[in-house]
Amino acid sequence: MESLLPAFFISPSILATGGLFYIITMSTAAGKAVMLVLFLLSIISWSVMLTKFKQVHVAQKSGNDFLRALRAEEHFVEIFRKGRAWRDCPLYELYVTGCADVQKNAGMGDKTKLALLESALERAVAEQVVRLESQVSILGTAVGTAPFLGLLGTVWGVMDAFAGVALAGSATIGALAPGISAALITTVIGLIVALPSMVGYNILVAHIRRLTMEMENFASEFVSIARREMGQ
Repeated sequence: MESLLPAFFISPSILATGGLFYIITMSTAAGKAVMLVLFLLSIISWSVMLTKFKQVHVAQKSGNDFLRALRAEEHFVEIFRKGRAWRDCPLYELYVTGCADVQKNAGMGDKTKLALLESALERAVAEQVVRLESQVSILGTAVGTAPFLGLLGTVWGVMDAFAGVALAGSATIGALAPGISAALITTVIGLIVALPSMVGYNILVAHIRRLTMEMENFASEFVSIARREMGQ
């Protein structure tokens, strides 16, 4: 049964002679440098994922709370008049921008007010999308870079392994296997870094796309309400 388990899960003695730690210690300086870079990239990627998931979750939750409060008011601008606020809520930021713009341009003609309102809301939507998408590109960079960094470490390690065999003049499996295994570990680590980053990136992009659609729909609804009230 023990032979079926990875070496570094069996005993400390085997761990010291043939497990993951042994493979890492057998890596060349270039391989260790690549692993260090991948380790730092993994920390950055996980930090970005946790931060952005929290930001998106707060934006969705506060957005739902804001919409419920807005629908409960008799007048659309009542929340703005009361000075109520929702922190880290993109929809609320659009609402405040639109109400402030209508108030600022109250003395202008209806067509001018609507044109200025649409322009202000478009800029506000773009600003909120940029804020939501900030740092997400780091995950895309990790997805594209980590496997190639791992492959670079592997190729470098394989070259060193064959060069060592050539210098030793012996092509036995005992002379070649440690260098090859140490070279392959960088590719494994690169994939371990890239896979969670790819999953996190795709999930975040889907959530941000949904929030963007909600903001665009809310901006259109705001303009429609303003147009209707001006007509009345």
